[in-house]
Amino acid sequence: MHYTDAAGDCIWTGGRDIVRKAEKIGIVAALCGIALLFLIASTDLVLEEDRKEVYTIAFITDGSADDRFLSLRRGMEKAAKKWNVDLVTDAPYISGNAKEQETLIKEAVENGAQAVILVPADQEQMKQFLDRSNVQVPVIALEKEIPSEKQYGAYTYDSEDAARKLAGAVLEDIEEKTVTLYAVDASAKETANCLAVLERELEDGGCQVVRRQYRPGSAVEEDLVVAADPYTFSQIVNLPRLPGQIYGIGFSNKMLTLLETGNVRAAVVGNEYDKGYLSVEAAMKSIRKGTGQGTVKMEQVLVRPENMYEKEYEALLFPVS
Repeated sequence: MHYTDAAGDCIWTGGRDIVRKAEKIGIVAALCGIALLFLIASTDLVLEEDRKEVYTIAFITDGSADDRFLSLRRGMEKAAKKWNVDLVTDAPYISGNAKEQETLIKEAVENGAQAVILVPADQEQMKQFLDRSNVQVPVIALEKEIPSEKQYGAYTYDSEDAARKLAGAVLEDIEEKTVTLYAVDASAKETANCLAVLERELEDGGCQVVRRQYRPGSAVEEDLVVAADPYTFSQIVNLPRLPGQIYGIGFSNKMLTLLETGNVRAAVVGNEYDKGYLSVEAAMKSIRKGTGQGTVKMEQVLVRPENMYEKEYEALLFPVS
């Protein structure tokens, strides 16, 4: 741009415009640079999230009815979300089949499971399998301890305390009556302890006690029965023809229904939701740090039809995830 001064000389002013344009271009470039840096940073965050490691943990049940593990599974899924875990669940096709359970463990590890959470179908058989197998991942046991070096933790129940609670409930309800004790795996440490205490307490209370081994799917003819472990309890409450009075250890939706109707007279239950959450947490610590923990006996209470809806029992029987 030109203009003429008073003397008639021509003066060039285009440089000022160029400077202004350069300043504008510089500001735009700076803003574009900031936007680009923000975009790169955001992309890095997304990529970092994508690179976050996903852990695989297998949960293998003993083949009980699925409703026995609904509350437990909710706790597991809550922990799995926190720890970025892909939780893979499997169970023997034949309920309580220990050999099939061993095969499922091997397959889970071969398919990439970094830890196994397990409800053992047979305590001693599972110990022997783990001791002789090539399974090299942490194993967390539920309900029954597995006395093996490959067990990195266990969440069980106090079987002797449960037995005393059940025996007390039976003696409140009846006098001098025959009581039949049922168990599938009577040799398991927890079940053996429970049976011994039940028998002693009931006989001291004037009852005649009969022990029987329960075979999954078989009928129960007696009117008053006590299931001495969670697996046996879950089997008996699902029979087409139910005993008149059932007592047992453990949780399932069917048990809740029968508690309402009065067929189940008393049940010893623990916090299944917490147990599920803690088992996944223990498995993750074992995976990441290579360290195990001891056996944790979960707190438990005796629930009756008349108190099942009381506030102190709601969190156990009707957990909200």
